[in-house]
Amino acid sequence: MKHARSILLLSILLALAATLQAASPVSAPTVPAVKPAPAPAAPAAAPASAGAMPADLIKMADEVAKEVETLRGWKFKAPVKKALVTEKEARAWMEKQVDQQLPQEKIDQGQAMLRMVGLVPPDCDVRKTILDLLQGQAEGFYDPDTKTLSLVERPGSKRIAFVEEIMLAHELTHALDDQYADLAGFVKKHLAGDVDSDLAADSVIEGSASFLMMRYMLMQQLSGKLDLEGLQQYVKDEAARTKTFLAAPRYFTSMLATYTCGMNFLARGDLVERIAGGKDVGDEALAALKNPPRSTTQILHPEKYWDPKAREEPVIVNDDDMSKLTRAAVNGPWGVAYKDTVGELMAAVLTTPKDQKPDVLAMNSPGYWTNEAAAGWAGDRFYLLARTSPTLPGRVIDKTCKGIWVTLWNTPKDRDEFVAAYDQNGPAGHTTYKWGDLGAVFFFRFEEAEQKAVEAALEKPPLKFTRDSKFWSPWSGLMGYGPVP
Repeated sequence: MKHARSILLLSILLALAATLQAASPVSAPTVPAVKPAPAPAAPAAAPASAGAMPADLIKMADEVAKEVETLRGWKFKAPVKKALVTEKEARAWMEKQVDQQLPQEKIDQGQAMLRMVGLVPPDCDVRKTILDLLQGQAEGFYDPDTKTLSLVERPGSKRIAFVEEIMLAHELTHALDDQYADLAGFVKKHLAGDVDSDLAADSVIEGSASFLMMRYMLMQQLSGKLDLEGLQQYVKDEAARTKTFLAAPRYFTSMLATYTCGMNFLARGDLVERIAGGKDVGDEALAALKNPPRSTTQILHPEKYWDPKAREEPVIVNDDDMSKLTRAAVNGPWGVAYKDTVGELMAAVLTTPKDQKPDVLAMNSPGYWTNEAAAGWAGDRFYLLARTSPTLPGRVIDKTCKGIWVTLWNTPKDRDEFVAAYDQNGPAGHTTYKWGDLGAVFFFRFEEAEQKAVEAALEKPPLKFTRDSKFWSPWSGLMGYGPVP
């Protein structure tokens, strides 16, 4: 077993490179909250000119599919469609996926929020960065709308069999999960909500596929079928490509958390023991797909989801109350144009020193994706305020909008740790208001009189915050956890 564990730890390190080669509509970086349009767009189809997959790749995929069935203990209900696409076709498909999920107005609004709180630099083009990262890294993807597994054909690149097998194991697990849990329906229902819950839901999908991929790698290594020396050389050769990915703002780099933390979440915090012991997470995946975790806190701390005694739901902020409060306090034709929840994982990103370089080895641990400043997160809500216009209702102009970020914490110490870290590492220009003993409100581009008016309104009878359907207050002395007043 010690030998198996040592091989497993090496597998985890090598799998980081492999995960960068696999992508799907749900493998993309979680993007700003996007509310579904009143009339949903038709599902994106696979590229029209997608070619037939070569016979040798079809054979390889079919063999890997059998191993996936064995490892998960489920049978495919129907064959998975397979295609070979060009880089241009893959890019066009990815653009269509992003545009369907992110209409331009939502891109403008979400990008303004991300820049304001400091999750991306002021000049970052979110849409372009997402597409560039996906196109540069993805060697294959599974589309749950068309039920098709596509491999990307890159002229001049050498295909390495065991690397392709690893990638296929990941994507075929998506396909298998889809046949038992309807991933397309899950994506439409539970993604495109907000940054935090999207990361949590995506972690379930990617954690399931990554966990089985890890078991596949371990099985290949223990059977002597996997050329570790060749795989290590491949990882070394890929360093130049991953350097671009790791150099991106940590908002985008954090997509790796959905793989590593998602595996640990589904393993209930016992990742190494579960993989080494050959115990799959199919049951956990089905349970979590049926009842998704509601925050990255539950992903980062699995006991806060799986253990009924330790389960911790996020605090819910009443959007209507906050919208009325801000409209009354801010002069002029201002309104809430956009709402989002940042969450613990991104709160950790915001409180990490800007000069701290990504640590690829440490990324395998859930502890890498949080810190002391973020770990006491109880809930938050960001409100982007913009001037309304008869001709451009709700349109956000990045340089003129304002922002209010309400953050809520489990203890006064948790709140004070975050405030100190965010004030030190967050963007310049924000102002901070400690609200009660469990809340902190951050203002962006507010005039002093406007901020004072909001602060005064916040001190009046408590807003209707709830946690697990019970009253919650930023003043711990008012808590009581009784019925909502």
